[in-house]
Amino acid sequence: MPRKFFKKISPNPHKLVQHKSMRWLSDAMHKPGIWGYKRTNVSHAFAIGIFCSMLPIPFQMVLAAYLAFRLAANLPIAIALVWISNPFTIPAIYFFQYKLGSIIFGDRVADPDFELSVHWFYQQLAAIWQPFLLGAFICALVGSLLGYVIVNRFWVWKVRKTWRIRKK
Repeated sequence: MPRKFFKKISPNPHKLVQHKSMRWLSDAMHKPGIWGYKRTNVSHAFAIGIFCSMLPIPFQMVLAAYLAFRLAANLPIAIALVWISNPFTIPAIYFFQYKLGSIIFGDRVADPDFELSVHWFYQQLAAIWQPFLLGAFICALVGSLLGYVIVNRFWVWKVRKTWRIRKK
């Protein structure tokens, strides 16, 4: 069941390679595993996608695609999960990461008066970058581990349930 669901919502790799802008990736697109819908491929893709989405870096999708190629994880799922951090969720995610890092460092959470200027931004960044990056890294690690374990366990549970129903 999980395999059918993921196959249904993912793009066709052969059609992607035929697209003019993707021809230069044709050799890499045929690598075994990146289009696979086995439990390990999908679990690794969830871990990669969640990990990359929690990092406060540009080009998260490029990093997720690179890691999916290197680790033979499912490429479409890894790239899609990067969109957990989108323009609507980034403020909440980043604030939580900063708060988590501040708690771990033992600092009190800064409550600066907001001002829309580059000077204010760099002044605040100098004060909060360490707790923010620590919180981001912890969220990335914990989120990716949770994503991996939950998908792995759900997949095993679903397959066992299907087999039990088939036996009856």
